[in-house]
Amino acid sequence: MNDKSKQLLEAEFLRLSKNRQYLVLSELLQFRPQSMLPVDLSHLGVLWVLDKNNDGRVTLQELNSLADMCRERSTYYQNFECSAQIQGFCCLQLWQSMCSPGGQEQFTDWICTLLLENSTNRRRFWRYGHQQYLNIDAIVALHQLLRVQELHGTDFQTFFDLLQRVGEDKKLMDLGDEEQDEWVPLLVVKELANGAYLGMAKLMSDICAPL
Repeated sequence: MNDKSKQLLEAEFLRLSKNRQYLVLSELLQFRPQSMLPVDLSHLGVLWVLDKNNDGRVTLQELNSLADMCRERSTYYQNFECSAQIQGFCCLQLWQSMCSPGGQEQFTDWICTLLLENSTNRRRFWRYGHQQYLNIDAIVALHQLLRVQELHGTDFQTFFDLLQRVGEDKKLMDLGDEEQDEWVPLLVVKELANGAYLGMAKLMSDICAPL
């Protein structure tokens, strides 16, 4: 990555980070790569490679590492296929991690960590013990990250209502309680992430199965 690209990357980081030393999920989803990165940071595989330590926070150093990886990998591809090929490479890294011992738990915990770090507001409700709850803003980021509208045609409000109904079915919410109007139990999100893991695992197994 040349000096100009590094400067643009740093400027975009500073624009979004609000004087912090890292970016969280909703900020990454707003990231404008321009010419600095040939990949989509909302792509799940890319985000996995980017957040190397799975702490839900992305530093400027991690962004620079991703840019260096993209530059290195791009030497293997034609320009017109570069983005798709690099994103495919990142998918493979995610898949290999998912297949390793403890991979399922690692993936689901990472999704939850991304959302917890994204949540400026977290809370518990005394009548539900130690259960944690995520604010609606974190669920907006989750809806975008999992491409729920694009892949399933489900708009955000429908998605949010569904998660809340699951929470009520698990006796972790009362939909008649206005105090819980903008909250979703973390446990419900963890189960959704686990379901996403199982779906991706099946898809990858089908793709990799011998003919």
